[in-house]
Amino acid sequence: MASERAPIWLRPIHQWFFWWEEVIPSVYRVVAVTVGVGITATVVVLITRVGWFVAVPLATVGWIVLAVVQDHDHGVHLDVNHEFQGLLRGQADPVLARAGFAFHSAGGPCRARPDRSDTFLYEAGDPERNGCVDLWIRRDQSGGQMEVSVDGHRLERLVASHGNPQLATRVTRAEEPSGDVAALVAAFELILANRNH
Repeated sequence: MASERAPIWLRPIHQWFFWWEEVIPSVYRVVAVTVGVGITATVVVLITRVGWFVAVPLATVGWIVLAVVQDHDHGVHLDVNHEFQGLLRGQADPVLARAGFAFHSAGGPCRARPDRSDTFLYEAGDPERNGCVDLWIRRDQSGGQMEVSVDGHRLERLVASHGNPQLATRVTRAEEPSGDVAALVAAFELILANRNH
């Protein structure tokens, strides 16, 4: 089992890459490495007085190694909450199956990121769009939050539109697994009752 946090020396490197990911998502890794090489080479030249022809290749190799290590660590995921997953599969699956949804996948949080959400995906066929409808559940017990969407619509809004504001609020909170699953099952029964298979 992976440790709960990335190694301490790697955390600033993660932050560097994640910052660039927010600034320029499409090519952030290339930009992060290029800027890192420029800064590192400049500092090496100023401190050691070696030439650029030495500093730039060394900085490039160093940043490529850091990028590879960062990418590898970013791929390390923690285990999902097995109690919640077991209850969800046992209690919600039958309700969702009646509406045509099937369990697709579950994933634990990426240990490099601060978000500690477990993610669960259910899918149902949609012949009208020649595709599928996704039902996503993101649950962060440590942060006390749940976020659920059905075909891109937030579950709490769908539940509120059916006249149950208390349940709408409850499905946004992560408290303890049994209560969270019970709230989700009640919400799914409410909003999916008339969905065609």
